[in-house]
Amino acid sequence: MLDFSYLGLMKNLFISFLFNLLLCLSVQGATLELAFQLGETQPPRLDKLLPDVARQMVFNNDSTKLIAKGMGGTVVEWDLQTRQKREIGDIHEKRWFAYSTGTDQLLVRKADDNITLLSLKNDRETLLTHGQYESGSLSADGTLAVLSKGDSEVEVWRLDKQGPKTVETERSAQKLKTFLTDLPVRNGLTLSNDGQFIAAAEGSYRDGEGHRTVIEIWDTTVENPIQVLNTGEILGVWNVLFSPDATMLAVDTQQNAQSGIRVWEIKTGRKLLTKSGFEAYWTRALAFSPSSKHLVSGDEASHLRVWDISEGGSVIWETYPTGIQALAFSPSGDYLAVALWDATIQVLYWREE
Repeated sequence: MLDFSYLGLMKNLFISFLFNLLLCLSVQGATLELAFQLGETQPPRLDKLLPDVARQMVFNNDSTKLIAKGMGGTVVEWDLQTRQKREIGDIHEKRWFAYSTGTDQLLVRKADDNITLLSLKNDRETLLTHGQYESGSLSADGTLAVLSKGDSEVEVWRLDKQGPKTVETERSAQKLKTFLTDLPVRNGLTLSNDGQFIAAAEGSYRDGEGHRTVIEIWDTTVENPIQVLNTGEILGVWNVLFSPDATMLAVDTQQNAQSGIRVWEIKTGRKLLTKSGFEAYWTRALAFSPSSKHLVSGDEASHLRVWDISEGGSVIWETYPTGIQALAFSPSGDYLAVALWDATIQVLYWREE
């Protein structure tokens, strides 16, 4: 008799081998090529993602390390040269972290609701504030932090330029202002790399009206939003992010059991890219290329797509053997990291003309 479980395993291994063998794609100015893999392949689960699947990822400033938070809450740092990892700490599986490339610090909400800054250089923690903040973000140079609190507040904090000192020095960060939002900030909060813009993805549900999701964008120097982007009746978003040059904002969308993506120009509010009707229920991962010319999406149906924002179409479309959970570009522009549901991180060479 045939062992169908064995045949299924061999089929998956063959697909994975074939994908890795053929992944050297160059179309209209963008090139992807497999560089190496981080982590050991594990059989993916569909009922609940494996603890080692990367929920969030970010490269450090010189692109030599990759910091990843697993679905189980463990935060690790991968050395890209040695392919070795070290455990940084543990965060509750549903809680967030933000990273500053300039100061090599993580902003995290811990189990006791302390909002702390963790230095990856010396593993020293600094208390910023305390409270049930739903989400947070840091500027690239580590001088500003934003935190969402309750249903309608976004706080802006100024940090020491070199990063807050230790508790013993009795130097603390300063809360600058609080913005009031139109709807609860339940779908994400982000700060542009330069610290100029804040975007809050807000949502609500009312009987007879269904889901409503809006994106409010503030300039940190003024009191009122400079843009209010009404996304319509979508279920919500997984990602909200500014382009590296702080001229665009991207989100994923979900409506009628199909996902999509949207990109707006911040200055005018004009839609630059609108795609919907994807096979996947959720587009779980988005990342702008360092040049801001391309947007990469990864979804539950295992599709990796590279979108040319100016042309409005996908220039690369590949399918992995399993779902995609997170994406990250290195600041150098050399790598694109792709976190899969089999607990591996595929690191690809990225080239852009």
